[in-house]
Amino acid sequence: MDALERLQSILQTKTISYAERERIDFSEYEKFISLIKQYYPLFHEKAVVERVGMYSLLYVIKGTTDLNPIGWMGHYDVVPVNPEGWNHEPFGAEVYEDYVYARGALDMKGHVVAMLEAIESLLVEGKTFERDLYIMLGHNEETGSAMADSGAKAIKELLISRGITFECVLDEGGAFIDGKKLGVNGTVALIGVAEKGYLDVEIMARREGGHASTPPERSALFEVTQAAGLMESNKFKADFNPATRAMFEALVPAMDQPLKFLFKYKDIFKPILLNVMTKNPETAATVRTTAVMTMASGSKAPNVLAQDAKVNLNCRIVPGDSVEEVVSRIKRRIGSRFTVTPINGNNPTSVSSVESRCYTSIDKVIKEVYPDIKVVAPYLMIAATDSRIYHDQAEGVYRIQPFMSIKDDRPTIHADNERVAISSYYQGIQFFKALINALNGLI
Repeated sequence: MDALERLQSILQTKTISYAERERIDFSEYEKFISLIKQYYPLFHEKAVVERVGMYSLLYVIKGTTDLNPIGWMGHYDVVPVNPEGWNHEPFGAEVYEDYVYARGALDMKGHVVAMLEAIESLLVEGKTFERDLYIMLGHNEETGSAMADSGAKAIKELLISRGITFECVLDEGGAFIDGKKLGVNGTVALIGVAEKGYLDVEIMARREGGHASTPPERSALFEVTQAAGLMESNKFKADFNPATRAMFEALVPAMDQPLKFLFKYKDIFKPILLNVMTKNPETAATVRTTAVMTMASGSKAPNVLAQDAKVNLNCRIVPGDSVEEVVSRIKRRIGSRFTVTPINGNNPTSVSSVESRCYTSIDKVIKEVYPDIKVVAPYLMIAATDSRIYHDQAEGVYRIQPFMSIKDDRPTIHADNERVAISSYYQGIQFFKALINALNGLI
């Protein structure tokens, strides 16, 4: 069996994660754990292996020194699928026109398998590590590290109890993108150095109910959606945060004119640049806190007025902002007639250094393995990963991407026909081998 066949076999495990834990088929999780033990025997022989929170996995390969270890994160659960939207069986891992189609091919079992292939290959070559190597595989990342039974959180708490801190932690979340939107004629590799904060805010209006045939001048549902609409129609102020500043400082040398000139003097031209950036949803999300309505509820019947009408605002918070400040702004903007309740809130992470040994090593390896890359830059991740919980336990936390084909196939993540190019998969294995070598000082 070769590396491609192992990838296909592992992608066929239906490790679907649900918030309702009773819906999860944990026998598929056991199948995944059994397969990686079978396919990567030397890795399992050399590592101390622990199961944490039942199904999350912690591996430790001892190094030859007491230098701070390197942590590699991943998760092997996947989001549910809608089979009707797929052209290929979602867990068939079918090869078609040089791609492997399967849920998890990109997010992120393919990433995990490429990493394990790299480690096993290095061990077969007889390599030893200068630093301890920690591999931390969560089993329920897709339902969020805020959940009480989060596998990632359980691993972190176990490591804290043992006094473990890291030189750096690496996880999913980097990207390869077409640089045109950023003024770069070529492919840009992005290394995530921070994540936006996350916050759900429930806005509630409480009014008298009654029969819908005699409605008041304004119903509770009308008032609460109008209040929430104020947050969408009056956006949060845009500005360059530390992560976005670092990104443009790295991009400027590779930019075409006139953007090169404008971003070189971005503080002078800030009003113009921010005005342009906020016109595009992707770039707007990197320079301001966002708030958008995602759920609404009213009465239980179509002919009954709602007594308690609620709208959920999903907010993503830029570095320099905070949960408390966002909640305060919402309250000021909509007024005191509404109840505002923050839910599931966490602040943005700190911004990891681009001067560290880890970051410069990642930068160097990307340029070596992917020679067609025009420029490497740090960036602010606007989604969320489990790695956010390690910012207080590591000198730096970085989010990387091993597969160049994500440049075209990013829209398939969490969507129909998720796939990875076979050539990108093999290149990803080489990327991980080179990066493990660079970070861990293989001997």
